[in-house]
Amino acid sequence: MKSKSCYILCSVFMMLVFHGCKSNSIESSTSQPAENNEINPELQKDKEKLLDMALQMSGETLEPDQRALAVRMLSLNEKDLIRGLAQWLLLLDGKYPDTLEPKAAIRRAEKLYSEKYSSSEQAKEQTYDVFFASTFYDKLIREKKDVVYYGDKITTEDKERILIRWKIEKNKYRVVFGDLRLENVSAERLNELET
Repeated sequence: MKSKSCYILCSVFMMLVFHGCKSNSIESSTSQPAENNEINPELQKDKEKLLDMALQMSGETLEPDQRALAVRMLSLNEKDLIRGLAQWLLLLDGKYPDTLEPKAAIRRAEKLYSEKYSSSEQAKEQTYDVFFASTFYDKLIREKKDVVYYGDKITTEDKERILIRWKIEKNKYRVVFGDLRLENVSAERLNELET
């Protein structure tokens, strides 16, 4: 990603720190089912305002496509995770990466895309999907959502095995299975699935 975009995104994150990552205007919707995981228009306006504040603070401007990426960063949800994991399946011929840790994942994805695709524009768009999946995963870790990723142990053949899971309530978890299917499960059911 371009350094200017990174600078703007860093400014946005600074705003998040100053305004609180848990505020209602930017709270993640990870506890909602996938079909209801759309961005609320009010939250969208709040994200736009937050981005405008960061841009004003930095003195920078963004092109419309860069602005869309910054707003997407502020709106990360499980759909971004699924899109990124689907990209990994294409890159790794039906396998998942060993890690979703952002720096390692991005480096590996960029290398694989440059080897696999001649169009740098196509590769750039797909790298964004990988980046946002890793960023969502990192967000779950930072929010202490008891996230666990099993990508180094399963493939798409393991449809009933857990690929990744995180806590959404006291005794409830969001689970992504090997076939990228999403489900909410109780702590007891999670224990059964993980054994």
